[in-house]
Amino acid sequence: MSSCASVGLLVPLIAKASQTEAITDFLHTGYTLVPSEPLTREWFAVKYEDSNPPTYAIFDTFAAEEGRQAHLTGQIAKALMDNASSLLDVSPEIAQLDVLVSLVRPNKGSGEGTTAGVTKGLRVLFTAKPDKVDAVRDFLKSAIPLVEAEPGTTYWYAVEFPGTNTFGVVDFFPDDAGRGAHVAGKVAAALFGSADELLTGAPDLVKLDVIAAKV
Repeated sequence: MSSCASVGLLVPLIAKASQTEAITDFLHTGYTLVPSEPLTREWFAVKYEDSNPPTYAIFDTFAAEEGRQAHLTGQIAKALMDNASSLLDVSPEIAQLDVLVSLVRPNKGSGEGTTAGVTKGLRVLFTAKPDKVDAVRDFLKSAIPLVEAEPGTTYWYAVEFPGTNTFGVVDFFPDDAGRGAHVAGKVAAALFGSADELLTGAPDLVKLDVIAAKV
């Protein structure tokens, strides 16, 4: 089913090498604050696998702009800005995005844990050729049936960064097997197979470890 999300945020966090444990603790604290933001639909804290410098991120979604603005002025954002200089190598860049289409199907009992039933993820970014923006947008919107056929794909979001010709897919899986099946599946094959025609370069794929998630 769709999450009914229409907008979101992707906030990469480049940590100081000495602060990886502290930023992990910070993200766990952020997880406990999500219930205080009723307009935040889904919230994920992740670590980029094998990243150097160590990189983390927050990805979250909202039904409307009202929710996004409430989040940007809420407790989590305030705590991030208050602690940025001690935890991060560079100030966080908050990327606002539109959610084109999504698939959200929580695992049974997923609400009981702190990662919403998922442990692995992917963040894939790609830039459309100027004359192929509509084609890329249409491709992403049409991919839902292919994603639905992947039982190991729990959360899948196709997103667009307005005014940049940049698009992305952010998705999450219970385990490595689910992620591997997705990477070897039809959506990924279609995207990478169309790269020369539609995109300015190869998609940038980053594997994610899920630290905490609230859906």
